[in-house]
Amino acid sequence: MQPGLDVETYSTRGVRYFTGRVSCPLAGVGSRAADESNRLALENDDSEVTIDRAARRITVRNTRRYPVKTLIADLLFLADGKTASGALTPIAIHLEIFKTGEALSLDLHRHLRTQEPLVDADFEPFDVVVEGGARPVTVYTPKRAMDLVRRPSLAHLLVKALMAMRDNLKGVRQNPRSSGYRVADLSLGFGALGVEWTLVRAQLLSLSGGNAELIARGSVADMLREGAWEMSLTALSDKWLPEVVKRDLFLFGLEDRPLLADVRARGLTRGETLAFRFEKGRGEIALDSRTEELPGAVDVARAYLEFHMLGGLLAEQAETRRG
Repeated sequence: MQPGLDVETYSTRGVRYFTGRVSCPLAGVGSRAADESNRLALENDDSEVTIDRAARRITVRNTRRYPVKTLIADLLFLADGKTASGALTPIAIHLEIFKTGEALSLDLHRHLRTQEPLVDADFEPFDVVVEGGARPVTVYTPKRAMDLVRRPSLAHLLVKALMAMRDNLKGVRQNPRSSGYRVADLSLGFGALGVEWTLVRAQLLSLSGGNAELIARGSVADMLREGAWEMSLTALSDKWLPEVVKRDLFLFGLEDRPLLADVRARGLTRGETLAFRFEKGRGEIALDSRTEELPGAVDVARAYLEFHMLGGLLAEQAETRRG
């Protein structure tokens, strides 16, 4: 069915965005509507998902039995969070529904830009119900989502404590009028007991000295609409990251790009860099020294910065560092 109706039903593999009451952080950039702030991803054709806005209900129907744990639906809701100090911050609530045999399991977690505790959030208040087993099972409610925002579980706090993020621009002096200026530069991995295991480096680079005013303005939306930029991911490990990158190609509409055929098959290998370059709507994708034209590059960049945890952290750094 066409997006925008009160009821939408999807039953084929793909990624769809659907409207909600929360405006996207980068509203007005690219072709996606400003209020298409919710995302549904289906890995295969096994599930039928119905989004009923009037009933505030999303129904996932899946009757298959799986011999191994299988993702049957992936829902992500962008939200406006409020911190204990009263500051507003974009966040995301991410629900992944898995099935093993007929048994369901969930991964419900937050994507945050800030480390400050959250006290409130505004998001689309759906119930999510899974059908196809002995009885319907409600796996997600607005109350459960708000509890996650305000009081994350011990398991989530432990994962957060083990995450290691390094700001590679700390103490670095740069000239924003120079091509290659690093607007944001982060390394992410895991760490414990003084030992870090770094997985990936993500950067947002200015490709023109003429971007200095945009950098000083501190608006990522303006940056994407104007100027010339590069967003890149460099693999620093062959562990864990390859599978994440392969799935990201699906989530961000890149799995059919000829240049990325090897990445789709085996992921991003250690030392390899995947980059997106864009200038006023035109763009290309690069894998190390090889390049390919990428129609809709700004749409890809916007989706990554809004819906990916690492993308959100890049956006936050770009908006808080102004030259």
